Amino acid sequence: MLEIRAAVGYRTAADVDQLFDVIDTEVVRLDPATKHVTVVDWRCCPVMSPEAAQRIAKRIVLTNPKTERSAALAVADAPVAVLQFLRVIREAGLPDRRLFFALDELVPWLTEVLTVTEAARLRQFLAEG
Repeated sequence: MLEIRAAVGYRTAADVDQLFDVIDTEVVRLDPATKHVTVVDWRCCPVMSPEAAQRIAKRIVLTNPKTERSAALAVADAPVAVLQFLRVIREAGLPDRRLFFALDELVPWLTEVLTVTEAARLRQFLAEG
Protein backbone atom coordinates (compact mmCIF):
# COMPACT_ATOMS: atom_id res chain seq x y z
CA MET A 1 0.00 0.00 0.00
CA LEU A 2 1.33 3.40 -0.99
CA GLU A 3 0.67 6.15 1.54
CA ILE A 4 0.77 9.75 0.35
CA ARG A 5 0.18 12.75 2.56
CA ALA A 6 -0.09 15.96 0.57
CA ALA A 7 0.01 18.46 3.42
CA VAL A 8 1.83 21.25 1.59
CA GLY A 9 0.26 20.49 -1.76
CA TYR A 10 1.72 20.86 -5.22
CA ARG A 11 2.77 24.35 -6.19
CA THR A 12 4.69 23.49 -9.35
CA ALA A 13 5.00 20.75 -11.93
CA ALA A 14 8.38 19.98 -10.34
CA ASP A 15 6.63 19.27 -7.01
CA VAL A 16 4.40 16.76 -8.78
CA ASP A 17 7.36 15.18 -10.60
CA GLN A 18 9.26 14.83 -7.34
CA LEU A 19 6.33 12.97 -5.75
CA PHE A 20 5.74 10.69 -8.72
CA ASP A 21 9.44 9.93 -9.07
CA VAL A 22 9.33 8.54 -5.52
CA ILE A 23 6.14 6.61 -6.31
CA ASP A 24 7.73 5.16 -9.45
CA THR A 25 10.77 4.05 -7.44
CA GLU A 26 8.53 2.17 -5.00
CA VAL A 27 6.30 0.63 -7.67
CA VAL A 28 9.32 -0.71 -9.59
CA ARG A 29 10.23 -2.75 -6.50
CA LEU A 30 6.99 -4.71 -6.70
CA ASP A 31 6.65 -8.02 -8.46
CA PRO A 32 5.65 -7.19 -12.06
CA ALA A 33 2.36 -9.06 -11.62
CA THR A 34 1.48 -7.18 -8.41
CA LYS A 35 -0.83 -4.18 -8.38
CA HIS A 36 -0.74 -1.68 -5.54
CA VAL A 37 -3.31 0.15 -3.48
CA THR A 38 -2.82 3.86 -2.82
CA VAL A 39 -4.25 6.09 -0.12
CA VAL A 40 -3.80 9.84 -0.43
CA ASP A 41 -4.52 12.27 2.39
CA TRP A 42 -5.48 15.54 0.74
CA ARG A 43 -7.24 16.98 3.81
CA CYS A 44 -4.65 19.77 4.20
CA CYS A 45 -3.74 20.13 0.53
CA PRO A 46 -4.35 23.65 -0.79
CA VAL A 47 -5.46 24.49 -4.30
CA MET A 48 -2.85 23.42 -6.84
CA SER A 49 -1.33 25.72 -9.39
CA PRO A 50 -2.73 25.14 -12.90
CA GLU A 51 0.59 23.67 -14.06
CA ALA A 52 0.72 21.31 -11.08
CA ALA A 53 -2.87 20.17 -11.68
CA GLN A 54 -2.09 19.45 -15.34
CA ARG A 55 1.07 17.54 -14.45
CA ILE A 56 -0.58 15.44 -11.74
CA ALA A 57 -3.34 14.49 -14.18
CA LYS A 58 -0.73 13.32 -16.69
CA ARG A 59 1.47 11.48 -14.19
CA ILE A 60 -1.38 9.74 -12.39
CA VAL A 61 -2.59 8.13 -15.63
CA LEU A 62 0.80 6.44 -15.95
CA THR A 63 0.22 4.62 -12.64
CA ASN A 64 -3.11 3.09 -13.73
CA PRO A 65 -1.76 -0.22 -15.07
CA LYS A 66 -0.17 -1.00 -11.69
CA THR A 67 -3.00 0.37 -9.49
CA GLU A 68 -5.63 -1.92 -8.04
CA ARG A 69 -7.43 0.80 -6.07
CA SER A 70 -6.69 4.36 -5.09
CA ALA A 71 -8.55 6.39 -2.49
CA ALA A 72 -8.07 10.06 -1.73
CA LEU A 73 -9.42 11.74 1.39
CA ALA A 74 -10.40 15.40 1.23
CA VAL A 75 -12.45 17.89 3.19
CA ALA A 76 -15.74 19.01 1.70
CA ASP A 77 -15.37 22.60 2.89
CA ALA A 78 -12.60 23.39 0.37
CA PRO A 79 -14.70 23.53 -2.81
CA VAL A 80 -12.04 24.77 -5.24
CA ALA A 81 -9.54 22.14 -4.13
CA VAL A 82 -12.26 19.47 -4.25
CA LEU A 83 -13.09 20.44 -7.83
CA GLN A 84 -9.41 20.07 -8.74
CA PHE A 85 -9.21 16.67 -7.04
CA LEU A 86 -12.36 15.47 -8.80
CA ARG A 87 -10.99 16.61 -12.14
CA VAL A 88 -7.67 14.84 -11.58
CA ILE A 89 -9.44 11.62 -10.59
CA ARG A 90 -11.86 11.81 -13.52
CA GLU A 91 -9.04 12.46 -15.99
CA ALA A 92 -7.07 9.53 -14.58
CA GLY A 93 -9.73 7.27 -16.08
CA LEU A 94 -9.43 4.48 -13.51
CA PRO A 95 -12.83 3.46 -12.14
CA ASP A 96 -11.23 2.20 -8.93
CA ARG A 97 -9.76 5.61 -8.11
CA ARG A 98 -12.13 7.56 -5.85
CA LEU A 99 -12.39 10.68 -3.70
CA PHE A 100 -13.84 10.38 -0.20
CA PHE A 101 -14.85 12.90 2.45
CA ALA A 102 -15.45 10.40 5.27
CA LEU A 103 -13.19 7.79 6.82
CA ASP A 104 -16.13 5.46 7.41
CA GLU A 105 -16.59 5.22 3.63
CA LEU A 106 -12.94 5.17 2.55
CA VAL A 107 -11.67 2.55 5.00
CA PRO A 108 -14.18 -0.22 4.19
CA TRP A 109 -13.75 0.34 0.44
CA LEU A 110 -9.96 -0.02 0.59
CA THR A 111 -9.91 -2.81 3.17
CA GLU A 112 -11.83 -5.03 0.73
CA VAL A 113 -8.51 -5.49 -1.10
CA LEU A 114 -6.00 -5.15 1.76
CA THR A 115 -4.45 -7.70 4.08
CA VAL A 116 -5.22 -7.44 7.79
CA THR A 117 -1.79 -5.88 8.38
CA GLU A 118 -2.30 -3.36 5.57
CA ALA A 119 -5.77 -2.46 6.86
CA ALA A 120 -4.32 -1.77 10.31
CA ARG A 121 -1.64 0.42 8.75
CA LEU A 122 -4.28 2.26 6.71
CA ARG A 123 -6.18 3.15 9.88
CA GLN A 124 -2.96 4.29 11.57
CA PHE A 125 -1.94 6.42 8.56
CA LEU A 126 -5.31 8.15 8.43
CA ALA A 127 -5.35 8.73 12.20
CA GLU A 128 -1.93 10.40 11.99
CA GLY A 129 -3.30 12.97 9.54
